[in-house]
Amino acid sequence: MSENSNTSEEIVITGMGVVSPVGRDESGFWTALREGQSGAAPITSLDTTELTRTIACEVKGELNDPYFEGFNGSGPLLGRASRLGVVAARQAVNDAGLQPGNLTDARTHVFAGTTMGETQFIEDSLSAEDGDWLSPEHLDQIACGMPGAIADHIAFALGADHWKTPHRRHDIYGACAAGNLALHAARRSLLADECDIAIAGGSDGFSRLAFIGFMRLRVMAEAVCRPFDRDRDGLFVGEGAAFFVLERASQAKARAVRTRARLLGAALSCEDYHPTRPQPEGDGLSRATLASLAQAGVSPNDIDYVCAHGTGTPQNDMIEVKVMEKCFPQGVAFSSVKALTGHTMGAAAAVEAACCVLSLENQVMIPTWTLENPLEPCDLDPIMGSPREATVRHVVNNSAGFGGYNSSLVLGAA
Repeated sequence: MSENSNTSEEIVITGMGVVSPVGRDESGFWTALREGQSGAAPITSLDTTELTRTIACEVKGELNDPYFEGFNGSGPLLGRASRLGVVAARQAVNDAGLQPGNLTDARTHVFAGTTMGETQFIEDSLSAEDGDWLSPEHLDQIACGMPGAIADHIAFALGADHWKTPHRRHDIYGACAAGNLALHAARRSLLADECDIAIAGGSDGFSRLAFIGFMRLRVMAEAVCRPFDRDRDGLFVGEGAAFFVLERASQAKARAVRTRARLLGAALSCEDYHPTRPQPEGDGLSRATLASLAQAGVSPNDIDYVCAHGTGTPQNDMIEVKVMEKCFPQGVAFSSVKALTGHTMGAAAAVEAACCVLSLENQVMIPTWTLENPLEPCDLDPIMGSPREATVRHVVNNSAGFGGYNSSLVLGAA
């Protein structure tokens, strides 16, 4: 933190946008979660004829935005992750009562969490002839997806070329915890008075590299993703984006804009146990969870709901239950929305943060819709069967990723 930081002021969410396999805006997303509508379907963007898995969670239909019109010709390319991110960020900015013109004099930072980055231009050329691979044209394509491309496109779609004040744009590569990491970075930047408005979230397009990689690891579900179920057999790869507008509470009050939720705590940790497997007792995620609670100034008893990482893989779910039992010895209600959305990679934590905000606003907790036989032992409170109406004051959003990335957020009702 800088010497100007004000850690006593709350950071609030004033805008939110979601593009997911179960809904292309906030309303559709929340309706799907409440009704148990799954985004899983046969893959359309990849030939699966010779593959052992054929189901994923893709965003349906065309993505449209005025910003895209400048990329339809022979000029610079705009990849899938950037398109998803731009649409979600535009929704968030509009929801916060902002327009590109409103950002002209504001110090605005953009933080885009991602797992794969903009892989489309590499993947599209995997079957290229030798002479086309790493040709000048191919190198130009790769350059269009270089690190930072997603945040760059979001910033310029929101008018960064007209902003008068300094602004920063960051792609944050944090594996499957990247969305939470972006929100963590945004919170720190606001508290350090480095910016006035932070646009933060996560975005990843459907990646054949990720799909085939998870398939080779044998952690892909065959027909149904069943997080925390005794019969779970893996995850579904997905795609999507979710972005938020974050501000200091004093600025939100001065703008007379509604507060949708409070970001009370955010913490991260790293493990060096294994490239793809978490430490068997969940050491890293436990440390992140407890640190976020301490930063938020709340006790485990204050948490009404945990939106779990919940991939549906045998090892991860079992370890995550150990983490929750350690961090919430009194028990806690929990669920995973990946049963419907699939694992949206770098967008996952952000998509799940959107679920948390909506749970706080609507006082409803979403179940793990495909959960029928909770894994044992488990002394917690798995939400299953139907949405649960309850008093929801504080929620925890947890995520973990390959390479030992772990992140945890504490969100409070407005």
